[in-house]
Amino acid sequence: MQLIIPTDAKAAEALDTILDYAVSNGASDVHIDPERGALVVRMRIDGILLHCVTLSQGLHQELIARIKVLARLRPDLHLLAQDGSFSHVRRGAGANDMRVSVVPTHFGENAVIRIQDGGDRYADLSRLGFSPESIGVIRRALARTQGMILVTGPTGSGKTSTMYAMLRELAREPLSIVTLEDPIECSMPGMRQIAVDHRHGINFSNGLRSIVRQDPDVIMVGEIRDKETAQIATNIALTGHLLISTLHTSDAVGAITRLGDLGIDPYLVAHTLSAIVAQRLVRMLCDVCDGDGCDACFQKGYKGRTVIAEALEVDEEMRAYIAARLSAAEIASHARARGMMGMRDHALEKVEWGMTTVKEARRVLDL
Repeated sequence: MQLIIPTDAKAAEALDTILDYAVSNGASDVHIDPERGALVVRMRIDGILLHCVTLSQGLHQELIARIKVLARLRPDLHLLAQDGSFSHVRRGAGANDMRVSVVPTHFGENAVIRIQDGGDRYADLSRLGFSPESIGVIRRALARTQGMILVTGPTGSGKTSTMYAMLRELAREPLSIVTLEDPIECSMPGMRQIAVDHRHGINFSNGLRSIVRQDPDVIMVGEIRDKETAQIATNIALTGHLLISTLHTSDAVGAITRLGDLGIDPYLVAHTLSAIVAQRLVRMLCDVCDGDGCDACFQKGYKGRTVIAEALEVDEEMRAYIAARLSAAEIASHARARGMMGMRDHALEKVEWGMTTVKEARRVLDL
């Protein structure tokens, strides 16, 4: 389906059409990019940024003004970056929360709209594409009453989806679950969700201190970014709480090294961690054209994404390896010898099943 904006469309109509199209096609981001003599609309679909339509330059200022009004931004400020949010109701469907970033560029203000999908993708671990072995590791870690579960990977690798799926499993039990997020990406029933708000002094470190006084059983903190947050999170996980968070590392074992870099003693790392999940997202072959390219997949041959992952279970034997300060390579070797399927193997398995291609696996994993 092609995105068509009538030449006489007003800004409000054009934006509604763009956002309806984006939501209908599963876009995660909409880019409103001014260029010399034109306004280009692009969308990130299945992780790939696609050109959707080129509009008249004359629509640029009106469209940016409309976005600012909806997101409660200052329409009179044109040389400063601004962030905001609004809710968009798609015709004949439900509402989606939109996060907005507007920044000044050489040809005028550029807007990027991040689309929150309303929670459908956060339904269940089994729907994300994990192997049965990885799901087993995750569920055993979730069954514990304390410890730390880390989800690692680069930006856009699906870490938040995995954490929300974990929380959904935990929410089936009578537990006090508190989250600290930047931002809150999905409203989850049965939980108390707190948004990081730097303007009012709420960050990950002091937010975690406050949460501990809220009698939680489970704490989810969006990301461990610095030494202070890492130390507080470790102490929380050691004192009778289950803590779930993320780190930016390339593989599961890298999380152990990263915690050490943040000043956490290997003995504490060993006795805090319960499981580490490292993941990426690969595009799946389009089930309409089987990879040949069609309108349903924008002629790309792929439609939808699935996770490829490795899940490291930190049991007593693995704790001994970590506490003994073995190298990352040695710990990884022990993990594989004990049955951990690496991300590369998981990707190749999905290639064998006809779900994706070697080319796509190489693009994501740099094989």
